Amino acid sequence: MAKGQKSSATSGTRKKNARKAGAGNPPPEIIPKEKKPKGKNKGQNKEPKKKVYILPVKPAPIQPDPLDTTGLVHHLPPELVIVLRSLGKKDPVTKAKALEELQSKWVDESTKQGGDSLLSEVLVAMLPVWLHRAPVLFTHPARRIRVLAAGFHVSLLRIPAVRDAVIFFVQESATTDQVETLLSTWCMLSYDLDRQVSSIGSKSWADIVSLAPGLKTGKLVVDASVITVVLSFIQRTLLDPSGVYMYLNPSPVVAPPPTAKKVGGRYVPPPSKEELQESSRSKSESEEESEPDRNARLRVAAFGALRWILDARLALGMNTLDGLKDFLCNLALWTSLHPAESCAFVQMESFGFGQPQVRQSAWNLLSSLLQRWKGNLSPMLPILSTVVLRSAWIETDAAVRGTMSQPLLIFLKEFPSAWVLDAAYDPNKQDDDESDSDGEDGEVQGKEESTFPRGPSSEGQSQAYREFLQFLELGCAGSPVEGYPMVVIILSTIPSSIISNSSQSPLTDFFTSFWAAIDGRALSSIERKIPSTAFLSALLECMVFLIRRISNGSQDHAALLSSESGNAPDTGQEIQKLVKEQFTRLWDELVSRKLRVDDADAGKLMGKTLVILDRMGGDLFLSAWNALAAGIKIQSHPSPSLASSVMKVFVDSFDEGTTPSQATHALIAEVVQINIAQCEESLGNEACEKAELAKHIGALVTLIDTFGSALFQHNEFALRTDDMVIRHSIRLLEASPKLILAYLSYRGDQQRCKELWHSLLSAIADDAKSIHSSLPPLLDAARNGVLSSILKPESDALDGPIEHLFVEVISGPAQPPTIALVRQLIQTPEYFLSTNGLDIISETLVSYFTSKVEEALYNPNSSIIDFAVSISLIHTIVQSQSQLAFSPDATASLLPSVFLVAYLFPICHTQDTSTTTNAQGVWKTWSEQATPDLLSVVTIVIKDKLRGLLSDCTAYPTPEHILSLVGQKPSGMKISILHDILPSQEELDAMLDDLPSEPASPSLALLDPCIPPSTEFEDGHVSGLSCDSRGYSPYVRVVSALLQCLSEDRQLAKDNVWALRHVLVLSRYIQDFLEVPASRSGLLDGDTPVYELRNILSKTQQLTTYLLSSSLIDDGLHPKVVSACLAGGPRTNVDGLSNLLVDLIDHAKNEDTVRDSLALRAILQHLFANATKADSEQWILLARKLEKSAPQTSIAIVWSITEFAPEPSRLDRYRNELASDMLGIPARKANTDGLLCLRRLAATAPDPDSEVVFLQQQRAVNVMKVCQQWISSDENIDEEVESMMTLIFFHLAPILQNVSGAHWDFIYDILENNFENCSFSEDATLTALGRSLRLVLLIDDLVLTNKSLRASWEERRLSILTLVRNLVSADTGNTEASSPRSLCRELALSIIQELPKSLMDEQTLPQMCHLLYDQSSVVLRMSYQLLSEAARKRTEHYVIEAAVDTEDSVQAELPMELVTILQQSMNMGDGLDERFDEPPGAQHSEIFGYLLAWMVTFDLFADASLKVRSSYFNHMRNLDIIATSFIPNVFDVLDLYSGGKKAFKLDVWAVDEYYLNSFDSEDALSLRLLAAHLYHRALLTVPALIRTWISDCTDKQLLTRVVDYTSSYFSPGIIRAELSLVRQPESSSELTNTENLAIKVSPSAGEVTASYTVDDQVLELTVRMPADWPLHRLEVRDTKMIGVSEDRWRAWVLGVQQIVWQQNGRIVDGLTLFTKNVSLHFAGQVECAICYSIISVMDGSLPQKPCKTCRNRFHAGCLYKWFKTSHSSSCPLCRSDIL
Repeated sequence: MAKGQKSSATSGTRKKNARKAGAGNPPPEIIPKEKKPKGKNKGQNKEPKKKVYILPVKPAPIQPDPLDTTGLVHHLPPELVIVLRSLGKKDPVTKAKALEELQSKWVDESTKQGGDSLLSEVLVAMLPVWLHRAPVLFTHPARRIRVLAAGFHVSLLRIPAVRDAVIFFVQESATTDQVETLLSTWCMLSYDLDRQVSSIGSKSWADIVSLAPGLKTGKLVVDASVITVVLSFIQRTLLDPSGVYMYLNPSPVVAPPPTAKKVGGRYVPPPSKEELQESSRSKSESEEESEPDRNARLRVAAFGALRWILDARLALGMNTLDGLKDFLCNLALWTSLHPAESCAFVQMESFGFGQPQVRQSAWNLLSSLLQRWKGNLSPMLPILSTVVLRSAWIETDAAVRGTMSQPLLIFLKEFPSAWVLDAAYDPNKQDDDESDSDGEDGEVQGKEESTFPRGPSSEGQSQAYREFLQFLELGCAGSPVEGYPMVVIILSTIPSSIISNSSQSPLTDFFTSFWAAIDGRALSSIERKIPSTAFLSALLECMVFLIRRISNGSQDHAALLSSESGNAPDTGQEIQKLVKEQFTRLWDELVSRKLRVDDADAGKLMGKTLVILDRMGGDLFLSAWNALAAGIKIQSHPSPSLASSVMKVFVDSFDEGTTPSQATHALIAEVVQINIAQCEESLGNEACEKAELAKHIGALVTLIDTFGSALFQHNEFALRTDDMVIRHSIRLLEASPKLILAYLSYRGDQQRCKELWHSLLSAIADDAKSIHSSLPPLLDAARNGVLSSILKPESDALDGPIEHLFVEVISGPAQPPTIALVRQLIQTPEYFLSTNGLDIISETLVSYFTSKVEEALYNPNSSIIDFAVSISLIHTIVQSQSQLAFSPDATASLLPSVFLVAYLFPICHTQDTSTTTNAQGVWKTWSEQATPDLLSVVTIVIKDKLRGLLSDCTAYPTPEHILSLVGQKPSGMKISILHDILPSQEELDAMLDDLPSEPASPSLALLDPCIPPSTEFEDGHVSGLSCDSRGYSPYVRVVSALLQCLSEDRQLAKDNVWALRHVLVLSRYIQDFLEVPASRSGLLDGDTPVYELRNILSKTQQLTTYLLSSSLIDDGLHPKVVSACLAGGPRTNVDGLSNLLVDLIDHAKNEDTVRDSLALRAILQHLFANATKADSEQWILLARKLEKSAPQTSIAIVWSITEFAPEPSRLDRYRNELASDMLGIPARKANTDGLLCLRRLAATAPDPDSEVVFLQQQRAVNVMKVCQQWISSDENIDEEVESMMTLIFFHLAPILQNVSGAHWDFIYDILENNFENCSFSEDATLTALGRSLRLVLLIDDLVLTNKSLRASWEERRLSILTLVRNLVSADTGNTEASSPRSLCRELALSIIQELPKSLMDEQTLPQMCHLLYDQSSVVLRMSYQLLSEAARKRTEHYVIEAAVDTEDSVQAELPMELVTILQQSMNMGDGLDERFDEPPGAQHSEIFGYLLAWMVTFDLFADASLKVRSSYFNHMRNLDIIATSFIPNVFDVLDLYSGGKKAFKLDVWAVDEYYLNSFDSEDALSLRLLAAHLYHRALLTVPALIRTWISDCTDKQLLTRVVDYTSSYFSPGIIRAELSLVRQPESSSELTNTENLAIKVSPSAGEVTASYTVDDQVLELTVRMPADWPLHRLEVRDTKMIGVSEDRWRAWVLGVQQIVWQQNGRIVDGLTLFTKNVSLHFAGQVECAICYSIISVMDGSLPQKPCKTCRNRFHAGCLYKWFKTSHSSSCPLCRSDIL
């Protein structure tokens, strides 16, 4: 590089190169540059400051550990030695653990064992170690260490032996340094900055240290020598805390700095000084405080210790500060008072900068000096004067200012010369003197120069006074409440010479500084009144003080004025000028509200000052008063309240007859005349603006409100006001109603007030439009009690407008101001309405409100909010006890409606808290105040209303709403739901008699054989009954309410057992409705919520079980009831349950209804549980007696005995008698007597599983013969007879199974006849059908163990099964679902589950798809088993047809019946869980059936050939049912449409299998798991269609959720299944039988590799499945391609991809195709010239279609596709015609 040319290298590069060059030499020492002054102070003259030399603390050598020097390490327990060693560690955590262990394991244990324990001796022995470590721990930076150390020290000293040892050590054996260090740090611990530390430390210090020399036992006596030693340490700590800290914590020996060394051939420079500092700094990172904070903490503790030393000196009789004067005169010490960084009176950094606690401690020290050492402070006064005055006024911390105030005031009061001494303070002289005295010590040490210089000052001027003025300008430095009361005291200590020398106009400057706090908003705060009041008080006090000082006549004081001009001014004039200026400014600031003082407080302060000025001289008072009066006259309108309040205070404060009092009265009279003249002028001027008029009126109102009626005692004022107010009443009301109200309140003349009131009402009535603006102020006055009771309307002038306003509010949507106006009117209507007007308003409100309530009772769209206005008005009337009272008739009409709104409407309508609260408040208030007679009348009306609503189907409130109302126990009402609301027993019986007593459907006989055939009863439907919104008829509403009432009060149920009949009848109606919903009995509508009906059934069961439990039944119940029924006549000793049974039987005797017989049977079911055989015998007698009069009741009793009671002997006799009686019934009576006899005989049939024998064989054969005779006769036997025969055959078949004869053929004939005549769509035939199906199942069970019966059954079984299959195959269309129909289907499916193959063909599936519409989950499960088998049969048919099909004419498609189901939309959505919260019904079954349809669909793919599977796939793709139906519905069930967080989690569930037998129709979980299984099967069966939906999906968020969901729960299982198939293929598979083929499976990577070996050469193909397989394509890699052309290999790979990706094949299918291609290729097989594959990917065939010309062979499918796309039949290669 040329010389002088600048290098292009950066500075960092140059430094790096320089270090390398000098690596072998030590780096040069860096000499820091001297800092030069910066900023705006640069070059300016600064006030010289005294420099202070602080002697640094000499570093102490590292003290040896007593553990080592004294040999304690060998004598103390090892555990204790380890702990004591830990105390010397630097880590605070280690120290803290050591202190805790010392406390818990040693000191606490010693205390528990006692003072003479061995542990006490150990602690005494280790004491030197603790006393060596204690000073360090007492001053440790970590607060926790200090707390633990102080606590341990206290506990240690409580041990007597240790205490004595410590005292002995300090007094006898310790060195001076040890005493100094230990006692000083211990004393400082007592004054630690942390309160907890100081509290604990002070306990130990005060407990052991004593200043009394006579008390030496157990105390450490401190004398003057010890205090001197401690004082030395404290002084050093105050001046140099860092040095003291280093003295206590000496640094270890520093190793020599490392030198540069050579590493790896290059020089490595030594670490820099910054790196070393950083390294040392990292070691102390665990400390809790910085160095400035640590110094501040030590100084605070040292200041506290110094105060203790001063008190100790006094206690020891040392009354002088000898030995302390030099220290206390050290300016460095008192920099602790100064808040600025650079001290103002000495050239160094202030100790108090940034440390308010230090400044507080310094002020506390000064306070102690002033209180106890005041006489010794004279030598220090020059220094203290400057220190205090230069620090006090610039203090910024509020807490410090609070501590500072007392010592500051004491100092200025005791030493008033401090201001002069500070002004005369010469730092240069002090510096020269000290330099002369200390010249031998070397150069003067100091710290940074001040950034707050005193600045240049003229001779005699005081910098402290200038700072005091700044203190005033800042509002006492931000503490006006505490600061301003001190200002006059401080001012009294300032000599006049200091003030006068401050400027040319000292008083002006002083008050300018005072007012600067207002101008600068220094008093702005949330609460400005208190500081503003303090400001005003201080200002006036200072003004009075200065006036008195100037008026004293002294020339020094007069100098305060002489400075303003060269000539001597007139003192009196200057003082008057000052007073005038200050009062003028004061009033201006009060009016402008810059000075926020309460008017009364301002008046008191100014009045007090005016009195003082009056006493000092009349001229001074006049100067102040003239200034105030001028301001009051001018500023009375902008601030009328201020002027009025101030004058009012003046009147109250000034003594009568004095000059101030006379001046005040004259001013008031003048101001009043001015104001009323302005009002009259404004009212007389029509063009006067409203704002100006309001301003004048407001001023007059303020005067009237302030002085009250006293103003009207002046006649002139009263006359002028009367004339003005009455003449301009309406205008005054519009402009300022306050004047009207003030006049009415203070006038005192009733006649004048009435005249004004009537004038106002007439004017308002004449202008109705002004009512909204004119009435509110008058209404407010009336409500607040301002208006007198004498003010009444003179006529009905306002009645009309008010009535119109009232109607507008209650009838339609009104504006809130209008509503508020009406509400105020009805509170105090007597001032505005006549008596007639009050009545009209009352009647209007009652009529409207009652009509609206009545309308809301029948309107479901009504809301309680509609009554908000009306009820609020009524509430206002009642609460305010308005004179707008209601008559008794109106009350009887209104209060029931209010009651309904208060308690019923919140239950049945939309709630509104405010309206409900108001309505309830009205009712409670009225009920507490109403007379008993009126309350009784209203109560009766309410009960009648509720009773009517209970049975009224058109009413919106339900019975539950009414019961809930009664349950609330409204205030003032006692309602019994059973006696007051519900109908009586007689009324309920009458309602029941009007209802149908027959079953709703004949098919119910299948479920309950006690129900007679349809020929024996009429249609159970009744017309004309109305139903409510839930489908309840009046009887259902009443009895459901009765049921709820009895369920909630069991005792009430026991007392009213008669109600059980109605409860049971209701439950029977509901049961019939639920079993056969299509049958309409008229009692329940089709829209009735099923879950409510099931709830009623549940409550009925609970109540019946309770009332009929054994504990509540008398032992003699059965004999008593039977005897009463057999005897007839009047009943005796029959009550409760017995009476209920007798009533039921009596009803049966009279009407013999099915309804009552079933109710009786329900009761007997419970009663017979504990009945004896004797009881059964009696009931049989009763049944036999009722055979003719009440056959239905008799059969019900017999059936109950047979099922639930012990078998009586008479029952067996009765069976035989009935069987014998049949022999005598001819065929012509078979439809009548024969049917009845069959029913009776069936009633006696025992349970087939019981040990009771129904009939003997011979008698059974006779019964069969009779039935056969009836059928073979020429008589027309009804189907009901054949149905009943079938029921009898069911009981006789086990008896006759071993008896051969024609009776079995007869049974088979009856079955075939029944199956031919019955249908699932006809309700009338379901009973016979169900009985026949049960008989078939019974025969199937019997033939399993009976060979002879099996032979006869096999001959007829096929024909019977064919009939059953045809019944099941028949589509019932839109037939309503019912329990009997589902039961019949269930029985039929149970029969044909094992249907012979001859009865099942390919059409079975489409014929039976309709079974998936059934609403029974059991039927659906059984249907699926049948349909799954039918699906396999259909697939098998297509596989065979496709295999022999040569023309592709066979198309395997899904049945259209199945497609119709699949294309349904379930609309399940987010409401799936809510839907399944309800009991199972049609919706549940519909979802279940839909999902089962997809199960059947996927079953079609099972065992299907590739061609059939492709055909199914193409059909589904053309229909697009996966995208349009399957995915939306299944994803709805899985909650994938509602977001990822809500999606159904499958973590604990396996989705590859599903067991239908575990399906729970009442649980949504079962449905979701089934949907997840279906999605899994879809991914396995038709993944290509799922992928199509994935590719077409435009919802990115949904797509992401589906992919994540699939990859998380489905893909892993599918990949495992695919790999499992590959790992263990079928034995007939190509993968198993092909030689030279090796398959490698990698489960972790999801890869399969197929290797084919030819002549030691290997072809490899690798298939890898992605993590979300099969949603995304698999990867096919040709790892090794040997011996095959690239085109052929690509065709093989493409074939694998097509077979898996497009043809829904499995991985094993793709590999099988690849294997066939490879093996046939090397075997010489020619590939297809179109697809270049040997095996067709479409049908797996070989190329067999040759071209006769070129001899090439093609796949049939490929050739067909070529013909279709090319529109020709030529060969693809030679173009010759093939066909």
